[in-house]
Amino acid sequence: MNIIMKGYRKFCRSFAKSPYLSGNMRVQILRKTGMKIGKGTIINDGFTLICKIGLEDSVLIGNRVALSSNVSLITTSSPHNSRLKEYSDRYPQMDQMGTIIIGNDAWIGAGVIILPDVTIGEFSIVGAGAVVTKDVPPYCIVAGVPAKIIKRIEATQ
Repeated sequence: MNIIMKGYRKFCRSFAKSPYLSGNMRVQILRKTGMKIGKGTIINDGFTLICKIGLEDSVLIGNRVALSSNVSLITTSSPHNSRLKEYSDRYPQMDQMGTIIIGNDAWIGAGVIILPDVTIGEFSIVGAGAVVTKDVPPYCIVAGVPAKIIKRIEATQ
């Protein structure tokens, strides 16, 4: 990816944090970064995507998903310039990289953090402030740090 495209994606990601944008406008801007976002999805202010520039397509958000304010999706993480980087050969888990998939009709509460390689099932709810470290099955409510299932939702016919 060339430097102009990287700069454009970085600008779009930064601009998408603006509290002055509507949820729909934010979605349009984030799609320009390469994120895959379904129809009818709303992403509120304070949204943060933490990943290397150019890997935005590692996030797939379904249709009619609601992301509340200050949600963070983390698909890549490493110690960067820290001297801890010297230990990466012995501890490969220090360099995290993965995908995040949020199924149709999910609702992600305010301040939620979702870590790499997590799938949120359709019709699931993630309670405010939760840290999601593992997959969430469909039709479940999870909350806490780390997020745990607190209730199952009965599917309607």
